Amino acid sequence: MLTNCQINNFQITSQIGSGAYGLVFHAVDMITENEYAVKAVVKASSVSEVGKPTTQDNLKKSTVLQTQLYHYFKSFQNKLFLPSIDLDSIQKLSNAQLARAPHYKEIALHLKVHSHANIVTIHQVLESPLATFIVMDYYPRDLFTSIVDQKYFSSNGLLIKKVFLQLCSALDHCHHMGVYHCDIKPENILLDTDDTIYLCDFGLSTTCQYLAPNVCIGSSYYMAPERILYTNENTQDTTVTSFPTATGDIWSLGIILINLTCIRNPWLKAHQTEDNTFSYFTRDSNVLKKILPISDQLYRLVTRILQLNPYNRIDIRTLMSEVANITSFTNDNGPLSTVPKLSEELYNTFIIGDKGMSLKEILRSYHDDEDADERQSYDSYPSSSITSTPTDENTTPAAYAETTPYSSDVDEVVLKANKAIGINNSFMLDLQDDKPQQQNPQCSTLPLLQANLSTITNYSTSNVNADGFHWLPNYK
Repeated sequence: MLTNCQINNFQITSQIGSGAYGLVFHAVDMITENEYAVKAVVKASSVSEVGKPTTQDNLKKSTVLQTQLYHYFKSFQNKLFLPSIDLDSIQKLSNAQLARAPHYKEIALHLKVHSHANIVTIHQVLESPLATFIVMDYYPRDLFTSIVDQKYFSSNGLLIKKVFLQLCSALDHCHHMGVYHCDIKPENILLDTDDTIYLCDFGLSTTCQYLAPNVCIGSSYYMAPERILYTNENTQDTTVTSFPTATGDIWSLGIILINLTCIRNPWLKAHQTEDNTFSYFTRDSNVLKKILPISDQLYRLVTRILQLNPYNRIDIRTLMSEVANITSFTNDNGPLSTVPKLSEELYNTFIIGDKGMSLKEILRSYHDDEDADERQSYDSYPSSSITSTPTDENTTPAAYAETTPYSSDVDEVVLKANKAIGINNSFMLDLQDDKPQQQNPQCSTLPLLQANLSTITNYSTSNVNADGFHWLPNYK
């Protein structure tokens, strides 16, 4: 429906996914010819968020958004020219601000961790009155298709170790940064042509270290039992009111390890009364050896992951070490019945990669060099003509500065020049109708978002005047 539509330099070629609050498109940059995935996230005001959405609700919402986007593109002759939001300004949004603009929560948490080599990179965030568009790296395969349809891992134990260790590394990074994914499943794990994995979709992620029992967050196949049906028998403690969020992600890792080695799930959901297999497992974990072709080594490891008591589950670092040293995945005398231990060199290659300096490191280095050159160039400006924007150092953790290599060093220089001639580059989100508006100088509210000027390379200078930027007709 939305093929041959254009957003800035990105030509949409097809729709490749949909969910509760958004659609995902394949797009090509018409300048570089690079491929990207563009996720259109519906704004909170466009969707009712009462209760937990069902599959039918998700289909309705995605269909409504698809129809709205179709008419929106059509009204502009299938070509949209949208402002690009500075990524650093999104990370600086406070929890209170994110609560009023919830469609930015996923973006902010994703940006907080996307510097990791095994997490999908966000390149641009484009704002429109209808939806927010997230431009990310595109990968043609997901782990589910590779496991189930292609049987890609059925005879390669080293490849299983590689993708699983990379997933653990990405998740460990998220937890270290205080982000808990809460929806780890094969569909949210992408692969490139070198079989390197990339974690994506932070739509259900949270920064809460603890969650109350029976809070259903995630997909049923991979959801930990304390999030589905908590009983005191699991912990022998009647006073428990919350569980660590990180251990829920670790439970999901255990199910994915079974997926990779056995090409199946052990149960439909970890519900003691609605799933007979899981009910048997809670009474005798040996049932896993009866229903799955797992080796004794893998059985011992899986039972350390799938502990009913979340506090007893193995930690990610120990899990990575155990997987690296395991010598057998299955007991069927097949290709996975014998797998080599990983040497330290091969382990580091799997985790760090063998391509030398990563693209993200190259970009960070490029921005650092560019920033130094531009700062030196602008030292010649009269100090009275360029004023810096005051910032509150307490509003953003220092760690944010190193979170993403796609910072706006170029923008800082352009902002200074624009300030000198009276151009305003900031705009706020109108939280009543979610439409970006030019900042009112009389308003006491600080600007929520900043324009990313370095991406505006294909717009006419007629779009700039002393009042600010006007990318969209009737945008106010």
